[in-house]
Amino acid sequence: MTHRTRLSLLTLAVSIGLATVPAVASAGAGFTVPSGNTVCGILTAKQAAGRGAGLYCSSSYIPRKGELEGGVKLNRTGKARLITLGNDDSLPISGYNGEGREYSKRPVLGYGKTFKRGGFSCVSRSTGLTCRRGSHGFFLSREKRRLF
Repeated sequence: MTHRTRLSLLTLAVSIGLATVPAVASAGAGFTVPSGNTVCGILTAKQAAGRGAGLYCSSSYIPRKGELEGGVKLNRTGKARLITLGNDDSLPISGYNGEGREYSKRPVLGYGKTFKRGGFSCVSRSTGLTCRRGSHGFFLSREKRRLF
């Protein structure tokens, strides 16, 4: 194999690899807590099915309403609020990449670690998860939840 052929194959491999990055990246930034009970993602308005861009978390710490999963949303402005999520709503939060078959698994935000992105800041502790943007946010744990 000549040097030129190797270079062409390398260029092709890099091009193919870069072409797949946007699909996986379309899931947006996010994380899951070590217990696996809460997963969060920063979603665009399109990913949030018209609910507006923001930080969305689905959590077993928020009571279900029938078939709907409990969640919390923190917009770019205003207080956090409780929401309900259907399966389709939960997919982008979990890291669904929009390609119809793949997931980009959310990384674990270890206890004592902080996630910062897009003006949102979340701290994972063994006592619960606190997320905020400015003076607004929420706290979730097995024992309680607080929206502010």
